[in-house]
Amino acid sequence: MPKVTINGKEVEVEPGTTIMLAAQKLGINIPHYCWHPDLSIAGNCRMCLVHVEKMPKLVTACSTPVADGMVVTTDSPQVKEGVRGVLELMLVNHPIDCPVCDQAGECGLQDYYMTYGLHDSHVSLEEKVRKRKVIDLGPMVVLDTERCILCSRCIRFQEEVSGARELQFFGRGDHVEIGTFQDRPLTDPYSGNVVDICPVGALTSKDFRFKMRVWFLKSNDSICPGCSTGCNLRVDHRNGIIYRLIPRRNVDVNASWLCDEGRMSFKSLGRGKRLVKTMVRQNGKGLVEVNRKDAYLEVVRNLENISNQRGPNSIAAIASAMATNETLYLFKRFMQEVVGSSLIDFRTDDSYKLVREREDKVLRRLDKHPNSQGALDLGLVSEELGGLAGAIEAAKAGKIRALVMLFIPQMVREESAQVYQAISELLTLVEFSAVLTTHEIEAFAGADVLLPVAAWSEEDGTYTNYDRRVQLLNRAILPPGDARAGWEVFATLARISGKDLGFEHAGDVFARLAAETPGYNGLTHAAVGKLGVKLQQKAIGGS
Repeated sequence: MPKVTINGKEVEVEPGTTIMLAAQKLGINIPHYCWHPDLSIAGNCRMCLVHVEKMPKLVTACSTPVADGMVVTTDSPQVKEGVRGVLELMLVNHPIDCPVCDQAGECGLQDYYMTYGLHDSHVSLEEKVRKRKVIDLGPMVVLDTERCILCSRCIRFQEEVSGARELQFFGRGDHVEIGTFQDRPLTDPYSGNVVDICPVGALTSKDFRFKMRVWFLKSNDSICPGCSTGCNLRVDHRNGIIYRLIPRRNVDVNASWLCDEGRMSFKSLGRGKRLVKTMVRQNGKGLVEVNRKDAYLEVVRNLENISNQRGPNSIAAIASAMATNETLYLFKRFMQEVVGSSLIDFRTDDSYKLVREREDKVLRRLDKHPNSQGALDLGLVSEELGGLAGAIEAAKAGKIRALVMLFIPQMVREESAQVYQAISELLTLVEFSAVLTTHEIEAFAGADVLLPVAAWSEEDGTYTNYDRRVQLLNRAILPPGDARAGWEVFATLARISGKDLGFEHAGDVFARLAAETPGYNGLTHAAVGKLGVKLQQKAIGGS
């Protein structure tokens, strides 16, 4: 394999590796705009100029493959002067929008301007070429052609990844612009990605626009809850409010991309009314707010009474593939070890059968639950119960007298009316029902106890995606009011019942889960890490 020396450091790389990638392997950052790790090489911004010994001119690091014995310099006076000249050409017609531009604080043009000291303009403001601003490109994107540096990232993304081919170059010379034909809105279901990869502020997010300066935001790594793909993302938030979701690169899952549905999934937390207080049905008053401890006691007392009178298998449980592995695991243990029932099932419909089925050729999958595979791996399928439909039939036959349900609505699309109708019907058929959920939903009107639980961005835990890759969620914001992580609720209910399951942290739950679940052996949250771990054992269930 060829060896190359960059800034005095030697590195061995695969044949065909570019200088850019070889430098990155050494931790050396070469400035660039048009280059992107998941797009083709364009070589049109010229910012990545470097000096190679025995070559008469500076070369572009993004498009020049290394050769054995090559000696490269990225920070010599000659290189800096070359980069400074390229940067000046970009700034000739660039507007002074930084005070109002959403890209400020994470703008490559700002950063390199400061790095290379290009502080004296050679062009007056009056001489700059003016272009169109604030062009509405549909529900996700706003275009400012005056800020564009013509790197072509957005065009290449649509040509090579999403296949939409809506953005193109128009015009000639210094009047070239990007845009769509007749300014038509973008219909690409992945259009938000062009905002992510725009190195300046030419393409901005309509939802995030003017809402928050990026330097005020805090960030946590997490996983998209929108479907069974499990795209890696970053949650940007401040003071308990999520402002945006940004794709996080994972070459084994989503590369650098995220669909628009997943990107906007955090909006579902504000869709409808969040359940923030524990509620218990009281005679003549309906569901009323009570303190959390009293609500938990009400659940334990009723389950114990029905178990003593009708037997533990008169109590059924319906789980949710929106929940984390940790919550599902403790739900199962609560039912088996505390209640004594084997009737627990997560199948509210048949979507789990589509866990590996694609909705398109990029990322989206037909199963809109992020953890169907995890539920299958944990054995939350009861042939005796037969899912939600089977529970209704068993309740009609008088076999099931009590229900514990964990139901978290889908994040990217509304649940089907049939699912809500079935839940509503089941709640009217049993003597006692406790529902753990994130939202107040009309279908839960017949429940006897409502217990609020945390949403995906409000707890630590793991999901297992369609490919049996276990991935880590990190809590970004605190759950509202009385809401707690699902696993915490079940641990507390067990403790009140006199059977302490012995868990205080989500990581402890996962370590025990991993020790008991085939294929998960030896895993911990730390081992799962930022990019997840693919399980080697054959997947259970699904199509």
